[in-house]
Amino acid sequence: MEDFLPLPASSHNFRGNLQMARVIFDLDGTLVDSASSLAEAANALLREFDRPPLTHSTIVGFVGNGMAKLVERVLCASGGIPAFGLDHSIFRFKQIYFSDPVTGTRAYPGVTEALSCLSQDGHGLAVCTQKPNSPSVTILKELELMPPIAGLTSGDSLDVIKPDPAMLWHAAEQLPEGKVIFVGDSEVDAATAHAAGVPFLLHRNGYCHVPHESLPADAIFDRYDELPALVQGLLEQQEFS
Repeated sequence: MEDFLPLPASSHNFRGNLQMARVIFDLDGTLVDSASSLAEAANALLREFDRPPLTHSTIVGFVGNGMAKLVERVLCASGGIPAFGLDHSIFRFKQIYFSDPVTGTRAYPGVTEALSCLSQDGHGLAVCTQKPNSPSVTILKELELMPPIAGLTSGDSLDVIKPDPAMLWHAAEQLPEGKVIFVGDSEVDAATAHAAGVPFLLHRNGYCHVPHESLPADAIFDRYDELPALVQGLLEQQEFS
């Protein structure tokens, strides 16, 4: 299994006496909108099985619990698990998706600028995603988000996936010291932050399957130009609490 190696701590920029954070991001639905690419890969798999396609909105509803669970849900919604089993279907889906995870995937508006601002302020940036390492690295590099993102924990980095907080701490440990803040878009991300006992910022325009206001978020944001101030506000709250 190939793991992404973080940049050395000396490469991070620290300014003045500002309090620094380790800002950990989910990937799909948080930094990038990958719904089209995932849906295209899922429907390509269904075509090979002579099944009709599912709508993109249906497939997006299956996102959030890892790639194996996504494939299982797609198959169950289209006629059930084939006789040759789930493992083969997951293997074939990965072949299809890994061959081109970028087409149909875009960074949300303002992401590049927000990451640059956070990095220039000295904060460490990493990603904690259910997506496997290979397509995650491809997406982050092709969309020019890595750097400034300097750490990555993927769905195949550990023996567990979110909401197990071990994933979040694995990502945080790749960065210099600082208070940890998690930025995500879903109930799984909220549960991960809660399990880790860290602040959570919720991106409203992702793939959440429950009402946003029902989740234990410290703040909900629509636009990425809001994010640097939210991070600074959380640091100030923690400093004086």
